[in-house]
Amino acid sequence: MKNICGIIIGEVSSPEEAKKRAENMKKCPNLVALETTLNMIYFVYIVPSEKEWWLRYPETNPKETGLEKATVYIVKNIFYPEEFAPTLSEKKTDTAPCGANCETWPSRKQYNCNGCPSTIHYQETK
Repeated sequence: MKNICGIIIGEVSSPEEAKKRAENMKKCPNLVALETTLNMIYFVYIVPSEKEWWLRYPETNPKETGLEKATVYIVKNIFYPEEFAPTLSEKKTDTAPCGANCETWPSRKQYNCNGCPSTIHYQETK
């Protein structure tokens, strides 16, 4: 399974909101780096290539992800790290670290999403 990298630049209403959103996302298992500057948030994620839709989701649905608007850049030929595994929390929870409930998320079926690996609702890919 090949990994891809997503760089997401999100805009919110204020520097305080940027810090709040960053705090919500900092425990995401796919997150590599996170930065805020004024009302902008910069996310760097690595996910399996079949989750490209997940990386692009904030750009097409910014309000659903807590952003005013977002720009997404996809890097398909990652040179480093060659291997990447999600950073999982020790205890799986009902909701994802970002606050989403994978069990009831409306787009789960649309995208054939197996859920967040940090939740009890995660369905491992066979």
